Amino acid sequence: MPLTEEQKAERAQKRRMTNALKEEARAHRDEARRQEWRDKGMYLTREQASAGEACRGCGLPVIDNLGSWPGTMYLTDEQRVIYDADQKRYREMHPNCDAHRWSMAGSRATHCGYCCPPIPMSREQAERIQRIFATVSERREEELDIWARTLTCGHMVEQSVHHTNREPSFSTQWCPECEINRGVVSSEKVVEAATRMTAANRRRDDKISQAERELKEAEKAAADARKKLAELRAER
Repeated sequence: MPLTEEQKAERAQKRRMTNALKEEARAHRDEARRQEWRDKGMYLTREQASAGEACRGCGLPVIDNLGSWPGTMYLTDEQRVIYDADQKRYREMHPNCDAHRWSMAGSRATHCGYCCPPIPMSREQAERIQRIFATVSERREEELDIWARTLTCGHMVEQSVHHTNREPSFSTQWCPECEINRGVVSSEKVVEAATRMTAANRRRDDKISQAERELKEAEKAAADARKKLAELRAER
């Protein structure tokens, strides 16, 4: 028997809720791990990593100075053997971590985003990022869409997103009422940037018209004052 439209909608809502709860659990898991790294002092400084100190998560070097791996299609037969062995070891060490991988430029050791605390950016990297942000133009509110996002707790929060983005990219969001990150069940655009731009342009045009009227009034007042002054001088 085919499902009714109502049943289809209910199933779709359940799928969205299930996915949102998974993302929420993942966010809480990752934050708990970061807090554990902080509590146990597991973060290495860049100087410690450069000196050869091992990752405090997996025990492998963070910076091994062996050179980055080339693309897999460019590996030599000898490199392929080593590379495959490294990948096998990684899978054995992190079978259920379900996390991203990271490594340092110029090094071959692969680290787990869930098990291995990252190291700080270098000064050069931080300066490059600062230069990028310095070139970003000032945020213009009229270029932002406003989305209403329903969270797993039932609360709704708003998020502003530039109109060039199809939708908000993050699957979790901070709930100010629960004071915790929650999974996003659904997102609905409630204010179009185009509408805000039209309103902003209208406000600008209104200000221009008002300024023009005030200028004309000021010019008329100045002309009247000059005329009055001329009449007074003529009476001498």
